[in-house]
Amino acid sequence: MKKIVTISALLLITLSSCDTFFNRHLIKGSDKRKEVHAQFEERLKLVAGYDSSIFKIINSELTTKEREGFEFLYAYMPLSDLAMHSPDYVLKNVQLALKAQKEFKWARKVPADIFLHFVLPYRVNNEYTDNAREVFFEELKERLQGLDAYQAALEVNYWCHEKVTYQSTDERTCGPLTAVRSAFGRCGEESTFAVAAYRSVGIPARQVYTPRWAHTDDNHAWVEIWVDGKWHFLGACEPEPELDRGWFAGPAKRAMMSRTFVFGKYDGPEERLNQTQYFTEINLMPNYAPIRKLTVTVTDSTGNPVDGAKVEYQLYNYAEFFPIATLQTNEKGTCTLTTGIGDLMIWAQKDNTYAFAKADRNQNDIKLTLKREIPSTNLTLTLTPPDEQAIPPYEEGKAEEHYLRIKQGNEIRSNYISTFIDSASAANLAMEKGISIDETCRWLAKSRGNWNEIYNFIKNLDVKDITVGMAMLSTLREKDLRDITADILFDHLSRVDSFPALLENSKVKEFDYYILSPRIGREFITPWRSFLQDAFTFEEIGFFRNNPQNIAQWIKEFVTLDTESNYYRVPLSPESVYRIRRADEYSMAIFFVAACRSFGIAARLEPASKKPQYFMKGKWIDVNITDVQETQATTPTGLLIINLDKNSAVEQPKYYTHFTIARFEKGKYITLDYEDSQTFSKFPATLELPEGLYRIITGNRHKSGTVNCNVYHIKVESGKKVQFTLTIPSTESEKKVLGSISTDISLPVAGSPITIGQITKKKPAIIAIIDPLAEPTRHLLRDISSLSSEFAGKGNGIALILARGKSAKADLASIFDGNPYPNTIALGNDINGEFEARVVQAVGKQQAYPIVFIVNNYGEIVYHSSGYSINLGEQLLSALKQ
Repeated sequence: MKKIVTISALLLITLSSCDTFFNRHLIKGSDKRKEVHAQFEERLKLVAGYDSSIFKIINSELTTKEREGFEFLYAYMPLSDLAMHSPDYVLKNVQLALKAQKEFKWARKVPADIFLHFVLPYRVNNEYTDNAREVFFEELKERLQGLDAYQAALEVNYWCHEKVTYQSTDERTCGPLTAVRSAFGRCGEESTFAVAAYRSVGIPARQVYTPRWAHTDDNHAWVEIWVDGKWHFLGACEPEPELDRGWFAGPAKRAMMSRTFVFGKYDGPEERLNQTQYFTEINLMPNYAPIRKLTVTVTDSTGNPVDGAKVEYQLYNYAEFFPIATLQTNEKGTCTLTTGIGDLMIWAQKDNTYAFAKADRNQNDIKLTLKREIPSTNLTLTLTPPDEQAIPPYEEGKAEEHYLRIKQGNEIRSNYISTFIDSASAANLAMEKGISIDETCRWLAKSRGNWNEIYNFIKNLDVKDITVGMAMLSTLREKDLRDITADILFDHLSRVDSFPALLENSKVKEFDYYILSPRIGREFITPWRSFLQDAFTFEEIGFFRNNPQNIAQWIKEFVTLDTESNYYRVPLSPESVYRIRRADEYSMAIFFVAACRSFGIAARLEPASKKPQYFMKGKWIDVNITDVQETQATTPTGLLIINLDKNSAVEQPKYYTHFTIARFEKGKYITLDYEDSQTFSKFPATLELPEGLYRIITGNRHKSGTVNCNVYHIKVESGKKVQFTLTIPSTESEKKVLGSISTDISLPVAGSPITIGQITKKKPAIIAIIDPLAEPTRHLLRDISSLSSEFAGKGNGIALILARGKSAKADLASIFDGNPYPNTIALGNDINGEFEARVVQAVGKQQAYPIVFIVNNYGEIVYHSSGYSINLGEQLLSALKQ
């Protein structure tokens, strides 16, 4: 017996040794390891020029897996990370990934290539990266003990729900820890946070992104995780009792593109949209929707195939043609995209020759001929999205337990939010410092879980700095308040007077927003002011102040333009641009503006084009940082006067909803950004634009998702005026009765019972069954709030009914997050789901929240919408008008 035990022990030791031997590599395959190492050696040459500490790690005692992981991350990380992160940060993330692999049994079963690309990377997309992996691992590891991979996958999302819920924010993507501090984020931030959480515990995860929906004006991001040998989808921070469930499953079946960026050169089975030496972009459409392969053939004017033509597959959304994929033709002049079954516009270009045409949803092949003329033919188009697809109903076996967990998660998050500073404490601070109570309360409330930083900044302001300090806070965006630190604010404040402002004393706004403000574009704010003032000599700064074009010249001479390696488009900080001497064009522009402001020169990114400008002698002067002119000259401009057609289908058209303006440059039309501008608050609107060719797109979307669209082209000439009449196409159709419902049915509203007949007695009423925490309902509520006065003015009754199990927010003030809402709204709760069952019976099919319909006094349903849709508020007002 003793002999048998000894042999068994020896066998176990031998097998363990073999396991260690065969699994000592993180990167499988010698060829792959050689490729990664060669790429690492190239990046090392760049890093060594500004951070020699990397050699300390290279020469240290690392395990084989640690060394390979370290080299892999450095070989493929985007330029922004190469400049921002220390070697210690990178190694720490490798060690944490390996720690999760050792801690969790499911992580040890993950295939090497999947682990390398979907667990090891600390970056998910274009977020500001932080120490989330370490924080999340420590918080989750005990919670997941004893669970299998599938159970752990569900549990992580319940945890995410406790931390973060949906709320729309601006385009800059905050880091996962900022999302947790804020307790909310838009879908891109929720999914970034969730992917970081999954990776922290060794579950492979990736963010899936539809860059634009086809049926409504928006985009969306969700999560895929690798569990039990396959990829599953889920809604980030929106847990379900099973995987492969989510409110977006229906909209995803109407998508034209779903994709993800993969860190490094990935050789998985998915279709590759793009692969460079740094990243891989893969097409995930077959996972979600009916598909077709759309082949574009490009020829020259003589009929010969064109190799290397750039082809953009463009989708109408936000009143522009947005490229959902960009491919290059092969030697046969062709390229093929797997996409959905809807209409697209195709733009092809090479060497100053162009072609543009519509690809009908029924086409699998389209031929384009490149010509010297820039496409400028006016068009009238009808663009149709993929058809709506039925989603099989989910089994409700675990519904009660799930609803309870959702409620608990909401309570946990609410308890955390209750720790934010209260209005009384904010008011006391304001009175102590002698500043506006309203402004102080507003800034501290918007700072959410970061309130301590803003509080400490205000609290520690010297009397002499209070006015300027408050002015600085007023220039920040809401998201800045949630992730900036007091130290960074004081750094900017302490150095703002180092050089006299080159402005007239009366230009207070220009000083506050274009010299004092640390906010420039979509970068993360850093203490660049003191850094740049210390980096350049007094003589150099004088040279720059004498002529700001000299800053652009310095950039051209000392900073290399890199158009490829900053593939996540995260802006480099001005400090990073100076240290690494390499940047993309947008980061160069931010550096230019930061340098100007540091030296007392008012500067900005032009609001519509995002090009750098400085203010001198009462004028904004353009700067071309990639092609600096020796002599300073203002760009020739003309005036575009836009009038509104009195017969337009929309009385007050909105930019990015009903129309856009694009300028032709660099081989394509680039949309000007007037989203936050008051330019089109009334018509006629006058624009001063650089001379050139412009395209105006107008569109109006049917409830079905189909768009009526017009395309116009206008030439703006220097010193001249050009008039344009804006007409938004109509979407009116014959009034239809979509179903009927008994007017005797009682609405489950608070207070006295009310029937459908009573609420519709004088006018048709809007009734909506909602899930107030889910993104589709959040869009509806935001629309109603923004159009509150219009709805109130019409006087139609509105009933918002909380769906069964969705009663986390029980009053109108909390449902609308303190924002205005019409006084005609009544709130109810469909506790048993009986009212929803009657509605489903009336419209004849299963519904997704929000279920919205307009019903008249005869019980006729004259408008109906179910699930995810943007601009529902305007659709409802239009339907009421008809």
